[in-house]
Amino acid sequence: MRRPIIGAPLAFIATVCLISAPTAVAGDDDCAVLLPAADRLEAVFNDIAPTGTPPWVAAQVRAPLSPLHNLSSPPGIDLRIRSNMVASQIDNGDPYRPATPERLASDLAKARDLLVAVREWCAP
Repeated sequence: MRRPIIGAPLAFIATVCLISAPTAVAGDDDCAVLLPAADRLEAVFNDIAPTGTPPWVAAQVRAPLSPLHNLSSPPGIDLRIRSNMVASQIDNGDPYRPATPERLASDLAKARDLLVAVREWCAP
């Protein structure tokens, strides 16, 4: 009678999970990118009005997002995605999510909350 060998595959899976598990603390490199991006985004967010923002402001929102593409920290990813949603609401750039003042206001409020989350994540 043959017994299945389960120990080796389970040990391998456990090792892979431990190696690939995200860390709960932001690395210095992430915060070195996140904090300046958050400051730039906040300055642009202050110029956004749900009742009317020129479409070119969307490019100002997207400009600080480029360095965030290489980050793996949850606040960085969330900030990048939500800020891009704000930009899409400004220039009506998402055909699957048409721009409305209500959506822009909602996305902007959530993006501002994420600025706070990023700063808390990177707090010493």
